[in-house]
Amino acid sequence: MTEILVPMHEQGLTDLQVTPIQRSLTQWAEAGKTTGHWPQSTIDRITRGLLAALRDFGVLQGIVHKKIAPSFLQVETFAYIMFYLKQHQPSGSKLIELPDWKLFFLTRDGVKRLLFDAHQHELLEYHVAGSVTRLTFPAATLEEYAQRH
Repeated sequence: MTEILVPMHEQGLTDLQVTPIQRSLTQWAEAGKTTGHWPQSTIDRITRGLLAALRDFGVLQGIVHKKIAPSFLQVETFAYIMFYLKQHQPSGSKLIELPDWKLFFLTRDGVKRLLFDAHQHELLEYHVAGSVTRLTFPAATLEEYAQRH
């Protein structure tokens, strides 16, 4: 997704063709990035499954002709994901830069905007002073955070 759909989204392209995905999967198989050689039938099956999964998760829309769906991440969902990621990356400034945000088609500025929104909704505390970023949450565990919000 991050190697095919994100660049398309950044270029403003929404219509998805099957051929570039199949081409990428073929290149990855030939480069040894898969468990072994994949015949064309396997690449076709994986492409269909991948497109169906992305549609089921709301990343794509359309049954026959796939398009990148408009992306929208609710501030509560964003804050929950941020809490989870902060458990693995304590640096607030590095959290903003994580490539994980590309899964939601979020740029660095989009992450910052959602951080401000989450701060205003009192889901977290976000403070920036120059290059110093402080990010805190009103709970110690993910479970406690989920129950509070």
